[in-house]
Amino acid sequence: MAKLAHWFTIGATSAVLLMTGCSSPNTPNSSTTPAAESETAETETADTATADTTAAGSPNGEKPTSRPVEGVTLPPGSDPLAIVFAARQPSSDLTGTELMKVAYPTPEKAVVTITKTGLLDDSVAATRTRYDFKPVEGSAEAAQQWQLVQVTEQNKCQPNRGSQDWTGDLCQ
Repeated sequence: MAKLAHWFTIGATSAVLLMTGCSSPNTPNSSTTPAAESETAETETADTATADTTAAGSPNGEKPTSRPVEGVTLPPGSDPLAIVFAARQPSSDLTGTELMKVAYPTPEKAVVTITKTGLLDDSVAATRTRYDFKPVEGSAEAAQQWQLVQVTEQNKCQPNRGSQDWTGDLCQ
């Protein structure tokens, strides 16, 4: 019964995302990427869903690839994508695109990524916000609850305004 409720939540979230112009969520059993996501999927690096991109950088002392977002608190819930979707504040600007994706790289981790492109900004061309979740201690697998662990941001800059790759550096 709990699994049925989980799939109902995913289905309802998918319907809402499709009605608002966002892509459907990837579930742990999903292995295909819809055609609308292919461009974004190709431009994102492998670290967006499988490895930690923390503000501390890599263990070998390289520069951080993302910057932390402080002060974000979200209530625990059964679906990480639904948690982020409910808390997001849509822009009143009707330009650009917003892509929301969820990945479950391990049973102990869920990653929601929001990528915004086509921004009307003279320095920032695109932003990507990553929400890392872990299971709540003591929640049964059938009714698993997820809690937010960390939020990080990256951006791509407009030409001649900074990095053209995803980075934690601010644009000029």
